[in-house]
Amino acid sequence: MSLLLELLLYLATGTLYWWWTQHLTFFGLAPNFIFAAALAAAILSGPVKGIAWGFFLGLYADMLGVSVFGGWALTYTLMAYAVNVVKKHFDMDSLFSQLVAAVSLSWLSMLFYQGLSLAFARINPTGLKLFLAEPFLNALAVPVVFQVFYWLKRRTGVL
Repeated sequence: MSLLLELLLYLATGTLYWWWTQHLTFFGLAPNFIFAAALAAAILSGPVKGIAWGFFLGLYADMLGVSVFGGWALTYTLMAYAVNVVKKHFDMDSLFSQLVAAVSLSWLSMLFYQGLSLAFARINPTGLKLFLAEPFLNALAVPVVFQVFYWLKRRTGVL
């Protein structure tokens, strides 16, 4: 039952991200709910499940994009691994930690993906507007997604 609920949560996250980017963008910008879900899952779950969530959410982001296939999967997998290493030393459940993690990991993941795209496809997928604004939009989205995931974890045992 838990696996079915996690599959539904995965599909709901992807659908929310797709719908939001199609209908609620502001100057072409939207929070990256896939990033927020990968970060929240890495914080709330154990190392194996958090890394698996990061990989599969990154794979979903790769299917939506047109650049290096597998780049977001690798990026979110490494991000989930780093969060699992860091959460042993820091309280990642606090709002301040989530905001700092969202901004810093957004920039790091975009820089890493930028490097992958330039190395393998020789294209520049990230514009300056996206690079400057999306981390702050993600910082607004991560605590909300974290609270939803935390509530689902308490109620249903998902994650």
